[in-house]
Amino acid sequence: MSSRTWIPPVTVRDRCEEHLNMLLWQVRGEADLVVRDEEWSLVTGHAIWIPAGASHSFTVRENSVTVPLGFDADDIATTLAETMLITVGRDLRTLMLAYMVSRSSVIQPPADIARQILALIEHGPVLSTALPAPTGVAAGAVCETLRFNPGDARTVEQLSASVHTTTRTLQRAFLAETGMTMQQWRLRNRMEAAAFLLRSTSAIDAVAHRVGYSHVNSFRRAFSDHFGLSPTRYAKRYGSE
Repeated sequence: MSSRTWIPPVTVRDRCEEHLNMLLWQVRGEADLVVRDEEWSLVTGHAIWIPAGASHSFTVRENSVTVPLGFDADDIATTLAETMLITVGRDLRTLMLAYMVSRSSVIQPPADIARQILALIEHGPVLSTALPAPTGVAAGAVCETLRFNPGDARTVEQLSASVHTTTRTLQRAFLAETGMTMQQWRLRNRMEAAAFLLRSTSAIDAVAHRVGYSHVNSFRRAFSDHFGLSPTRYAKRYGSE
């Protein structure tokens, strides 16, 4: 920084966000943290995930910038239950900037940025390895996209355009290579991802949102039709496995 400018250090003590997962992004300089009585150091180009309910304090050092991003634990499900350090690559940096802008301005992209951020930083992707995947270039790319983010809200037409093919060609590829229409594959992918999240004891409303449902009742019906169990019964039977 120029000698003309100065950002003094800041200390925040004894925070505990009961319903908010926090992602602290170190944009410049360094910060020192204590999360659940464990000491952490944060340097430029990294972030730290602090799960909802975790007590924490931190000091942002002189001439440093730490950006806090909050994710409502009651609104979107995640498998992240422990504190973890994250390297902020190009894709994650872009998404976090877009998330910040969407929450503080009128520039609000019609896509759920939070779901994509979570997909990048979770320990393991929320997907089913048992679900057959197409092997063709275009269909395979769409499959990877939907496995990465089961809640992706784009239409078949938009997904086809994103891989530079026609809707008809994409539909044919899914049916030929998986034995399912793209709509059937997409629904099964969402349900398998939802089951994975429910086994992590995430709230049903939050799981519904994570896999692309705006209305929890629609999610409940789809889940029950797919598994023969309601999400509530499934979570009780298989939760924390």
